[in-house]
Amino acid sequence: MKSLGNIRRSFAPWTDSSAKPYISFKNVTKKFGDFTAVDDLSLNIYNREFFALLGASGCGKSTLLRMLAGFEQPTTGEIVLDGQDLAGTPPYRRPVNMMFQS
Repeated sequence: MKSLGNIRRSFAPWTDSSAKPYISFKNVTKKFGDFTAVDDLSLNIYNREFFALLGASGCGKSTLLRMLAGFEQPTTGEIVLDGQDLAGTPPYRRPVNMMFQS
C-alpha cells in the first residue's frame, strides 16, 4: 500500500499499464471426453492480489486449480506463471505451493 498521509491507497494493477500478470490463463479449455469442465477461460491474476474462485459445484474451480498445479493439462490454451508457459512443467517444478478448498 502506498501511504498518503493518513490515507492508504490499495494495490490496483488495473490502474498501472506496466503491471504484468503473475498468472495468466489464456483461452484455456479442459475436456474429459464429451464433457467440457472449463470452456475458453481467459483470466489474469496479479502479484499481491488476493484471489478467490467462487462458483457452484461442478463449474470447473477444482479443475482450474489442478491445471495450475500441473495435475491436469489443458485440452487447449496456455497457462503462464511469471512469464513462463507451464506446458510440460511437472507439478514438483511449479512454484505453486498453497491452494486450498473449503
